[in-house]
Amino acid sequence: MQKILYYVYVWCRVQLKQSCFEEKFQAWPNGPVLPSVYDALKSYGASPIDVDFAGIDSEEGIIKLKKTLGKELVELVDSVYEKYGTMSAFTLVSLTHSELPWKNARKGLEVGQRSINEISDKDILAQYVEKK
Repeated sequence: MQKILYYVYVWCRVQLKQSCFEEKFQAWPNGPVLPSVYDALKSYGASPIDVDFAGIDSEEGIIKLKKTLGKELVELVDSVYEKYGTMSAFTLVSLTHSELPWKNARKGLEVGQRSINEISDKDILAQYVEKK
């Protein structure tokens, strides 16, 4: 979940030139993390996340959410999910660990060392603008 949200954030910054989250991603040992999402989902562990988690219990709720997000962001989320959603957790960790934003935020840290270092938008743009 965290890696998918990270790539939604990345491509939102690159393609829509805006931030879709107010909170910044932190460079945790296993990749980019939004601490508030971690806190909200940690009780699930490795189990699937309940459909009730988002508080959307009907088709009408989904339509309302899509209207709130806007067509561009919904399309971006869909394309990110298409590209990254079938990748394994291991593949996503390897991918994020190979990229400049995570590497720069982790500079000087040991492999498993905890960190609250934020991943910079400047590094995100430097890494991904060329990949558009």
